[in-house]
Amino acid sequence: MVKTATQLFIVLSLLFISSLTHASNVIFNYLDANSEQEQVAKQAIIDSEITQLFAALSQNHFPFKTPLTVEFGSDDGPLFDPEINTVQIPYSFYNQTLEYFTQHKYQEKYALSAELAAIDTLLHTLLHEGGHAYIADQNIPILGKEEDAVDNFAAIIMIEYVENGAKATISAADMFGFESEDRPDYYQADEYIDEHSFDLQRYFSTLCLVYGSDPETFSGLLDEIEDEYRDERKESCIEQYQVLSNNWHHYLSKHQNSYF
Repeated sequence: MVKTATQLFIVLSLLFISSLTHASNVIFNYLDANSEQEQVAKQAIIDSEITQLFAALSQNHFPFKTPLTVEFGSDDGPLFDPEINTVQIPYSFYNQTLEYFTQHKYQEKYALSAELAAIDTLLHTLLHEGGHAYIADQNIPILGKEEDAVDNFAAIIMIEYVENGAKATISAADMFGFESEDRPDYYQADEYIDEHSFDLQRYFSTLCLVYGSDPETFSGLLDEIEDEYRDERKESCIEQYQVLSNNWHHYLSKHQNSYF
């Protein structure tokens, strides 16, 4: 059975998780798998209990006024469709992510299986799209790129409310790094006007938040930055994490608890 690196609910009973799931105002749908690969992905997502984690996090930290649907097995995505208030995630997204981590020999380098890293990345993606949904649900004003805002939302939720969530967030950041490596040396014109930041920017921005959340534990996380910029960047990451965390908590639920 695949578990996230967080080992989600060791501290909670399955019965308690189930009660949170039903109370969270999030509905999960699994579409039929159209291939053996999709069936493998579908089962891995089910076995990971990632939906129970998302439901519990939502219930305790970002509850929705209007029920949100999360649909696995969609043709498009990952994306949030505001017209139907649905997060759509194809099964192929898990398979593609798993392939990246496998190709980069993630287990040999970091003692974390490709399957666990893929689930951690899926959790970040689910929270990213859930962040879009939460912004729409709460009518939160965003000054700047909403895509960057929900990247920050996903990282902050994982770091602060998921056991070992900071390490799981590093896996999600590495996925951005892998995708950046696969891009050509130059960008097409349409990529400069895309709503997303470049993958390499998302990689460093996510690592920056992890470092800023605990500089002592993650002291070597930004060592790939050139010496002349590293110290200044580390200081700014600490400040950036504090500012973004405070800003998001202005909107997050006031009845947060310490289950995570």
